[in-house]
Amino acid sequence: MIDTTKPGAAATALLRHLAAGVCLTADQMTEALGITRAQAMNAARKLLRRGYLEKMAAGCFQLSEAGKAAASSGITITSGPKGKTGVIATRRQTFRERAWLAMRIHHRFTIGQIVASAARDGERNARENARKYLAQLGQAGFVKELPNRLPGTSMGSNGFKRWVLIRNTGPRAPVYRAELQTVHDFNTGEDIPCKPR
Repeated sequence: MIDTTKPGAAATALLRHLAAGVCLTADQMTEALGITRAQAMNAARKLLRRGYLEKMAAGCFQLSEAGKAAASSGITITSGPKGKTGVIATRRQTFRERAWLAMRIHHRFTIGQIVASAARDGERNARENARKYLAQLGQAGFVKELPNRLPGTSMGSNGFKRWVLIRNTGPRAPVYRAELQTVHDFNTGEDIPCKPR
């Protein structure tokens, strides 16, 4: 039985469970660990922030190479992301960093889903920020617009554009550099040319 009141307990349990090499959906994580879906997704987010988890095309989560190493070393997840030194890192607060995490979790998504996952109360222009960020990431080859839209809810609606994350390089959000017209990927150190329309 997992003590879900203890910070990081569910994430640690998920890390241990995935060490067997399995790839689990959110529902399978819920069943395997005996926790709620919300607790399972929160645990997955903690592992994703550390670069320990990756979402596969089939919609399931499995450990990255870093995650396998962490599991074999027997580490315990506590609250907040940790860097290589083991010191708790400063929690990222920007909308685009939260949006990138949401993209990695959803894999396929609409702008509305990203805004719902990443925006905080009182945050202005989140939808427009997400639209611009997706355009920049699309020009740099991180995301791609899908041909089929999600059906709309109102009469005469064209539906909602859907996107897919095709270049998931790691937990740190790529950043658009307007002066260089590039997207910098902190995970790989690359600068990818990007000229948003």
